[in-house]
Amino acid sequence: MKNCTLRLLVLLLCTTPLMAAPAADADSNRAALESELREELSSLRSRLLQLEAMLDSLQDPVETAKVAEAEAVPANPEPLVDLAVPLDPQPLVAKVSKRNPPVAAPKAVSDAEPSQEMPVGVASSGGQAISFTGLLDTYYTHNTNSPEDGYNTLYYTNPNSRGFGLNQAKLEIDASGDGPIGFRSDIWFGSGARLFRDGLEPGPLADVIYVQQAYGYYQFANGAELDVGAFGTIAGLEVAESHLNWNYTRGILWAWNEPFSHVGAKFSAPVSDTVTATFMLVNGFDNAWDQNSGKSYGAQISLAPSDRFNTTATWINGPENWGTNKGWLKDFSWNFYAGLHDRFEVMANLDYISVADPDGVSATSWGMGGYARAHLSDQVRLAYRMEFMDDSQARSTGIEQNLREHTITFEVQPVKDDPRFLTRIEYRRDWSDVAFFSCGGCDGGFAMDQNTFTVGMMWVFGPKE
Repeated sequence: MKNCTLRLLVLLLCTTPLMAAPAADADSNRAALESELREELSSLRSRLLQLEAMLDSLQDPVETAKVAEAEAVPANPEPLVDLAVPLDPQPLVAKVSKRNPPVAAPKAVSDAEPSQEMPVGVASSGGQAISFTGLLDTYYTHNTNSPEDGYNTLYYTNPNSRGFGLNQAKLEIDASGDGPIGFRSDIWFGSGARLFRDGLEPGPLADVIYVQQAYGYYQFANGAELDVGAFGTIAGLEVAESHLNWNYTRGILWAWNEPFSHVGAKFSAPVSDTVTATFMLVNGFDNAWDQNSGKSYGAQISLAPSDRFNTTATWINGPENWGTNKGWLKDFSWNFYAGLHDRFEVMANLDYISVADPDGVSATSWGMGGYARAHLSDQVRLAYRMEFMDDSQARSTGIEQNLREHTITFEVQPVKDDPRFLTRIEYRRDWSDVAFFSCGGCDGGFAMDQNTFTVGMMWVFGPKE
């Protein structure tokens, strides 16, 4: 309707001057009048079409689309008057009109304008998806010895004997895109971080950050993987994260007879459906900067014939003395897991370390651990650990002694189908054949045993699985 009204207006404006012209002067003024009318009509048509385009732009987009579909402007509109000379096309109309916008091709995704379909977390270096997982680990511990220094002797992950403590506030960052490459970084803050970095030494628990892992990896099509950087050790049975173990505190062997981490390269590959082999070449044990020109190497073989049984043997060997490649450290570790029933499972661990000085004099320490866990229900579990370590040559603790510990852990998972929050109540007893444990009320300040009661709470932030 709007277009018809505008066209009638044009016709009225065009025909009025022709009807009003005097008949007597028609012959003399006809040529000049026709020329003037052509110019005026051309200008008027251009302005009317511009006005029409402006009115379209002010309408609702949905209504505009409907009007455009019903009343499309013809590519070559008919002239409003019968003139001998056709009008020139007006490029300005094509630039202003939005009645029939061209269909644009999909725009390529760029770093500046990411697509809405891209993952939420994107690495700045190339658009690779990043996943974040967090762990918060807190505890309360009471030591019956009331040690004057405030430390639980032998404990790494809950050293505070006087009450509440923060073991871990951990952020795990993993980048794994559609391709075979990625990286992993684990950043750890808390009292446990200081002990990993500085060792068990006197003084307050400083606020430090411990980079537990930071490595890049390449995954091959056959399931093999190459890791380069800083990564956790392949030896032993227990791990640094509390919620991944059966007990809240770490065992003696994990803390005193195994390395924590390595810096170097590690390659793992499936040998068969049930066997996996791992090799690594690293600077050494718990050192980012190599203290000599030699390198340590490790080899591991794992057998997992079923979901209910697996066993692993690990050998690590290399020169670990400062400034010389003479005198090697040798570490052997073996462990197994067996699910004897749907609600009962057991594990065992053996660790042996021998260290030789540059003159060839060696010292050894070794030990064994046994574990059992019963699932009392889907949300309640009861775990038991027993360990023995022979440090009669003072390699690990610096004192010639034999150590033992028993630990009973009662675990509750409040939400049945969500294991991301766990509470553990634990009793642990450690003892030695010499006075080794700090004791506030004992003669000489040391006792042959210690008893601790701990309540640990662990929150995992991330997917349920």
